[in-house]
Amino acid sequence: MWTMLALSSMVLVDGCRHSGDTFNLADNNAAWQASKTSARQDLTEIPPPSKNIYLTIRQEPQWLNPFLSVKRNMIQMRIYLADENASPVDRGGLTRTSAARRQVLNLSLEDLPKALSSLPNDAWPYGRVVAIGEGLESEQDRGEVRRNLEITIKALKDLGIVVDEWNGPGLTQ
Repeated sequence: MWTMLALSSMVLVDGCRHSGDTFNLADNNAAWQASKTSARQDLTEIPPPSKNIYLTIRQEPQWLNPFLSVKRNMIQMRIYLADENASPVDRGGLTRTSAARRQVLNLSLEDLPKALSSLPNDAWPYGRVVAIGEGLESEQDRGEVRRNLEITIKALKDLGIVVDEWNGPGLTQ
């Protein structure tokens, strides 16, 4: 729980200082490389993904690993925190809904490595894989969103994360 509070604080404070193109890393390539190297090392603690598990899930609300929705000017990351109550009593019921464990963070591409490597291991039940899709707000943004999506996929692969691209009806938030 404290990890998410720290992560949320980091993103809120850090996210406010960015200006310009969220998906342009050319200005501070050295900072990006250092962030990527550190995050990649931390992410090696997460086991490789199991395709026979994660490929069977095709609806966003059922996806329990990080889910990234790439938009025109940000990346929206949705995660589910683990249920801290080990008892099976009322799991998923009125008093212990999965929506209560849902966290949504708005990130820049520069913040993505730190955000992903800061997640607790139980936020990765399928292993080191994320689902990613276009977060279109208008049809006019399609070209820019697609370019940002491709940049984000490349960045995720550089981090050693398997990418499961989702696009189409019922597959995004």
